[in-house]
Amino acid sequence: MANKISHLEATTAEGKSVKDVSNDLINEPYSAQSAAATFNENPAQGALDFLLRTMQSKSDFPALASTISEINKIVDDDSASASLLAQTILRDFALTNKILKLVNTVTYSQFGGRINTISKAVVILGFETVRNVAMTLILLDFLQNKAQASQLKDDVLVSFFAGIVAGQFLAGNNMKDAEEAMICSMFRNLGKLLASFYFFEESQQIAHKVEQGESEDRAAVQVIGISYNELGMGVAKSWSFPPRLIIGMRKLGDKISQPHGELETLSVIVNLAHELCSIASHGDIGDKSKALKQLAKRYESAIKVTEQQLRKAIEGGLSELSSRSKVISLDLAQSMLMKHINTWVGVKSEEIEDKKPSEPESFAGITQLGAEFEIVDENSNELAKKDPEAILTEGIQEITNTLIEDHKLNDIMQMVLETMHRGMGFNRTLLLVRDIKTQQMSARFGFGEDIDRVLPKFRFHMDLASKNIVPDVFHLALSKGADLLIEDIKAENIADKIPAWFRAAVSSQSFLLLPVIVNSKPMAMFYAEMKHANSMLVSPKQLSLLRTLRNQSLLAIKQKN
Repeated sequence: MANKISHLEATTAEGKSVKDVSNDLINEPYSAQSAAATFNENPAQGALDFLLRTMQSKSDFPALASTISEINKIVDDDSASASLLAQTILRDFALTNKILKLVNTVTYSQFGGRINTISKAVVILGFETVRNVAMTLILLDFLQNKAQASQLKDDVLVSFFAGIVAGQFLAGNNMKDAEEAMICSMFRNLGKLLASFYFFEESQQIAHKVEQGESEDRAAVQVIGISYNELGMGVAKSWSFPPRLIIGMRKLGDKISQPHGELETLSVIVNLAHELCSIASHGDIGDKSKALKQLAKRYESAIKVTEQQLRKAIEGGLSELSSRSKVISLDLAQSMLMKHINTWVGVKSEEIEDKKPSEPESFAGITQLGAEFEIVDENSNELAKKDPEAILTEGIQEITNTLIEDHKLNDIMQMVLETMHRGMGFNRTLLLVRDIKTQQMSARFGFGEDIDRVLPKFRFHMDLASKNIVPDVFHLALSKGADLLIEDIKAENIADKIPAWFRAAVSSQSFLLLPVIVNSKPMAMFYAEMKHANSMLVSPKQLSLLRTLRNQSLLAIKQKN
């Protein structure tokens, strides 16, 4: 499938354009009475704007919208680098770990070897696939970790399952196509999921009307002024979803026509997956064969699919769901809906074992870097133990494998930098590169806190004589080719060797310098910092691994020269 479609407008079921929604919408509580005034000229658009205003007024929704929008904008920017996407994802350690676990499941085994960095995942899988995986996990975490009714959790699970089933129909295509179908399918129910979460009473009214025989679309329009599908597409557009994904989310009508082009085909597959999962979720096992034949008949003008292929897709989807759920901690065992699907399909429900994280060790009194550090998963509020040496070692192996393949120098440098940053849990990690024309060493890439602000400020001159510059610790590291660890920049014997530009750029009190010297000439430097003095605790084994990573970057530079 093509990567981008230009000048494509998402439309409502009535053919009305879904316009952009401003970020500074007025906060006001939802009520049918106050919303009615906005419906006069364009009912669906007025409802969408009002519902978005209401969701924006909640404390958690803006953060969700901001994260997804930022990722979408990076992927949609042809000039954006892999490091920028990796940098955005790495801000969330929990998300980073889940993505890396997921891209190392059997689903992605066709690429061979482990993927240990987000940078490598972007290079191997592509921007779109990593974006789709990330957004799926973000939405799952957001909705699954809320104290909501079991019905909402089941709705989230079945949406995720429908996405996986959609991917099964494209299993023979490339990975991007399958992940694209998956995210369109999962987000097809976005409007219903958000309504259930933010407008619970209204969603209950809609459900009651459906029980009385009304269609869900009509019921939603009657209660909130817009169908669930139109609400989801409108929210997706406000989140900077690319047009092709918005079109892929579209709910088809009663008549399924032959698709024209890949976008319509994508929409057909997404809708087929949803209807198949709906049958499995609510159907009678005694009518299974009849229901599958009717579904195949309904879609026969659009896609040739047999009853056996439908069975295979949903069985394969269950297997894939089981695999993914273990990786990203989805609890299938507690879902009555998933038990019904398993029974309908004819497989035994798997009990998923809850694994408690290891207890963190105490570092009291330790002055040298221990073997492990703690990461707080903000979504689960649990401590997850990480082994820096294992992460560094895995990264070294990944980079070694990449060096013997066709590769770009920037990709190697980003992988090295990310491995250092994620493995050691530094506050910031930067790569500075020498500009021969200006004789400056300036930051090229970076990960960590407020990195976009820091990068432009992190530069210094190397020509000491012409600039009448007093040598400092940065010049010392480069001139001597020495790896330096500064434990406290305020220490009496160090303070006068810390340059003014550094103090203006960051407030960190401890840092590590690893210069890259090629043929006796300084070409680059890795910089890593911690916020507080004496917190840059690096064990001899970890320093050895960090040096190996630095030397891999040196080898990559030599290979390209």
